[in-house]
Amino acid sequence: MLERILETKTHILLNKAMDVGTLRNDVIADNIANADTPKFKRREVIFEEKMKKALEGTTDQLGLNLTNSRHIQMEGNNMDIEPEVRVLEDLTFRNDENNVDIDNEMAKMTKNKINYDAVSRSMSNEIRLLRMAITGRG
Repeated sequence: MLERILETKTHILLNKAMDVGTLRNDVIADNIANADTPKFKRREVIFEEKMKKALEGTTDQLGLNLTNSRHIQMEGNNMDIEPEVRVLEDLTFRNDENNVDIDNEMAKMTKNKINYDAVSRSMSNEIRLLRMAITGRG
């Protein structure tokens, strides 16, 4: 029973968002650390587009479309989305073929931290509300 209380869609999505934020932080840090490594290609975490597509009712795995809000959605089809780390072979303006722009990576790191902090606060609020519901204190 406790599992069902803790495994709400909101809780699962917030956990996933925190995991993705941690992964994204690691990837950006790796990009920054390799900013001077010849031929290094920057990497990026792809998640939001995949999650948006799943939440809109389109799944890549089965190719099913939900065209009406009354259609029955398969259980768990939008909770199993995994982040993907892609190597980006985009343009490089450097002679050593490295495509890391340190300023761009620092901006992405800052944005990721802001997003992670917001998700962390949301998770704390979810837990606080659950605790209040269990103890009956407001």
